[in-house]
Amino acid sequence: MSTPGRRAGLVPRHPVAALMLVLVTALVAACSGASGGANASLTPVFVEAVTQPPLGSRETAYDPPRPSPSLRLTDGDGRPFDLASLQGGPVFVYFGYTHCPDVCPTTLADVREGIRRAGVDARVVFVTIDPARDDAPAMKQYAGFYGPGFIGLTGTAAQIAQAASTWGVSYTQLSSDSAGGYAMAHSTDTYLVDASGELRHHIFFGAGADLIAKLLLEVARP
Repeated sequence: MSTPGRRAGLVPRHPVAALMLVLVTALVAACSGASGGANASLTPVFVEAVTQPPLGSRETAYDPPRPSPSLRLTDGDGRPFDLASLQGGPVFVYFGYTHCPDVCPTTLADVREGIRRAGVDARVVFVTIDPARDDAPAMKQYAGFYGPGFIGLTGTAAQIAQAASTWGVSYTQLSSDSAGGYAMAHSTDTYLVDASGELRHHIFFGAGADLIAKLLLEVARP
């Protein structure tokens, strides 16, 4: 089983990534205050304009490409899901949570717009790192706001931790004074897997829809 290479940890070395960590931490600190707790509406806060221009830049390609890590969790209908079932078309994989106030909805909106601009049939798999609040119905509802090509996944805390570790994703729970009681800080890369199941890119937060579309078109070329 392979891993995605450089771990997208909580203490990035790249100065822009470090800045984004500060922003992520500040945003999630207010997360459960904005959400009003586990029973609040899961409607994401959509950003009208996707992230433009890119917030810095860095190399995204895995050179050479490598088999994507396994991903076997539970989908929004409560059924077992295996990422391998989506082979035959490109797939974006992103780890986040439904109570995220800004970074997660912005990333998913950027990916959705990048897919639209590329004109390529691609799927998006959104994996929660907050299974205590994000059960299967919550993930189905949240992913559904972005469109039929979005799949929400959840699992037990142990299953999520294993999946995140395999993909090189870091996250931690933060105390909060809000009704939810806590928020989540997490790494923010989006992973692009090609039709054959090869891991091709790890796309940084703030890359923007244009770069996402460009990378998707490159991956989708025969």
